[in-house]
Order: sequence, then structure tokens, then C-alpha cells
Amino acid sequence: TQKNLERLEKMRIELPYGKGTLPLDVPDKNLLEVAVPKELIQPQQPELMVQEALQHPLGTNRLSTMIRPGETVAIVIDDYTRPCPTKIILPPVLEELKNAGVNDLDVLIIIATGTHTPPSSDVIKDLVGDKIFRNYMIISNDAVNGHHVNVGRTKRGNDIEILKEFVEADFKILLGDIEYHYFAGFGGTRKSILPGISSKNTIQRNHSLLFEKHSRMGQLKENPINQEMNEAMHFTGCDFALSVVQNSYHCIVGAWAGKPELVMDAGVKLVDTMYKKEISEAPDIVITAANGHPHDINLYQAMKAMHTACQIVKQDGVIILVAECPDGHGSQLYIDWLKKYKTSEEICKALQTNFIIGAQKAFYHRVTVENHPVLLVSEMDSSDVTGLFGFIKEKTLGNALAKAFSLLGDRASVLVVP
Repeated sequence: TQKNLERLEKMRIELPYGKGTLPLDVPDKNLLEVAVPKELIQPQQPELMVQEALQHPLGTNRLSTMIRPGETVAIVIDDYTRPCPTKIILPPVLEELKNAGVNDLDVLIIIATGTHTPPSSDVIKDLVGDKIFRNYMIISNDAVNGHHVNVGRTKRGNDIEILKEFVEADFKILLGDIEYHYFAGFGGTRKSILPGISSKNTIQRNHSLLFEKHSRMGQLKENPINQEMNEAMHFTGCDFALSVVQNSYHCIVGAWAGKPELVMDAGVKLVDTMYKKEISEAPDIVITAANGHPHDINLYQAMKAMHTACQIVKQDGVIILVAECPDGHGSQLYIDWLKKYKTSEEICKALQTNFIIGAQKAFYHRVTVENHPVLLVSEMDSSDVTGLFGFIKEKTLGNALAKAFSLLGDRASVLVVP
């Protein structure tokens, strides 16, 4: 029958939503594709991968042969807001230092908090493990009150001020993970220095470059934020890096050690292999989920998915954002800026005068809703959604897709990004 034929001509897709999923039927004639990553599974035990990386470094000698007893060593690690498996990658590095004859008292571990609040003792213990917490000196970057020293001025005139304790160490090591970042291109290596252990002034100046067109996810070569981060690493110095790449289940699928530039290149290649997708044409409609819990816990987090969709959808195309947001907006600063400034241009001018970290989300938000109808499927309060955020609230995914077709016509092309 005609009804059965119609049912057969639709593709059923499950989109992550909170801790569950929401079903969606997209007519075959409209569906361009479902952009699913080519994820790798963990090839071997993570500890073995890290050991192998340390035994065969890229562009340097083995770590245990590069340092002499009596030298001071500073190791920068990621903070609690990053998914880096520090408990797996830090112990073998400390073991290499022991093999080189370095005294535990000559090793300083620095948490790259950037402008985040320095962590409590309990959080630090959770980050590095009890044994390392007891045996090593550990400090955090305090972007406002820390002692930062000027190591040079970038081509764009930014004074690079870096935490004194790192600058003064004889041997400098960076640990972290490499992943996409929505305006630095990628996280990893040089980002441990800027913003990781920089002063607030240096970070603000660097992040204010996000209004330039190449400051975007997955782009490094012409990205001014990345260029300045590399300059900061060059001024400060970095003798050795160890980085990993994880899949979406937080399993390590790649590990490299050695010269930071070579480590970064290897990591970026693997991230792109798994997650970069060339699309044949710009879609009329992008349906995107923020990858479920915890990424859709609030709108501030889910914004990243909307921002990515904005970069691939056709001009005047429709974005459907699927995000549970049980905690609402997630950032008072974000709300204050949306209330105070009514256009992206106003926000841009205000941030260029005085860059406030976190307020850039309000800029991305305004740019998106000024250029595209955004249909939101969420648990959020309807009055906020339509009034303050400028979204169109829809009860179900089916309703949202029907609304998008009513705006663009029933031949509109659809790209789904789960």
C-alpha cells in the first residue's frame, strides 16, 4: 500500500538526547547523509601505547637520556575541564625521569588551568592519583594572581606572559590530549602554554582573535589564535611532549611523544581521520545533537554543536538543535551578555574593547540566530527559548523537521549530525 511505501522510503535515525535517544524519520529523497565518525577502537592496552610512544619518540632522544641529575623539570598537565587521561600518561613520564636520576624534589607538576578556578586538593588528588599527589610538588596556574614573566611579543603585538615556575625550569614537558577546539582549531601541545599557564591579559588578547575568519574548528595553518599559541610555545620553550588521542568513549586510540610540533601533527592526522567529513553540498537543513549527556547538560555546552552546524548549513538554511539541557542555560555571564547586547555586532565591539572569556558564546549565539532559523528540541523553559534565545521551540523531532520543511519546501536537503 501507499502508506507502507512511504514508511519504507524513510530512514529511522536515533539521536543522542540526555542519557537516552530520540527517534527521527527522514525521507530518503531529502537525506544527504548521516555524518557518523570513523571511530577507531582501542588497538591495545593504553599503558602499552604510552610506553611505546616514550620508547620511540618523534624527533628527539628518549626522555631518560635527555635530562641530567640535578636539573629541574616542569611538567604541565591538563586541568579538570579536559578529558585527558592524566592518571595513565603521567606515571610513565615520572618513571623515565627516575631512570634519568632526577630527584622527585626537582620535579614540579603544573596544572594548566588557564582562566579556570584553580582546583582544590581533592580535585588535584583525583586528577593525578594519591601516590603522585603525596610525592610531588603540584601547583596550578592562577591567571590573575600568579607570578607571570614576559617571554616575548607576538607578531600581532601580544605580550606573552607565562608562569614564572615553568619558564625557570631547566627542562620543560607538556602532557595532554589532542582534539578539535572550536576556535583554536585543535587542543593539544602549545595550548598547554597559552592559555594553560599564561596570564589573564595574555589569554584575553589571544582569545580576542576569535572574530577573524580562520579562527575555527579543525583549522590550524591560517588560524591566528593557533599561530600566536605556537609563538608563545617558541618563546617559552618546550623540550618534550606526550599527547594522546581518544575516541568518543574516552579510550586512547593513539599516543606520541617527542618534539611538540611532530606530536601535534601526528595527533591532528588521527583526529581528522576519525572525525573530519567532506560533504558534497551545503545542506538546507542541519539536524544536530550535542552528543547527549554531559555535552547537552546545558545550553552553554550544547552551543558548540549549533556553532558547528552554522558553519556547514546553506545560507538562510535551518538548524535543528537537539539538546535536553536539564540544567537550563548553564552560564549567567552568557545570559547577561544576551540580555545586554541585541546584535552580534554590538557584542563584537564590546569584546574588542574588553575581551571577557566566556562571553564569546553569546557572540556565536547571536551570529547563528541572525542568519538561520534555529528549531530547538529540549526540556528548557519555552519563554526563555523563544524570548531571550530567539529559537523556535518544538515538542518533538518530527514536529521540528515538519516545521523546517514548511519554511524551506518539501524538497529541502537534510544532513544529520548525531
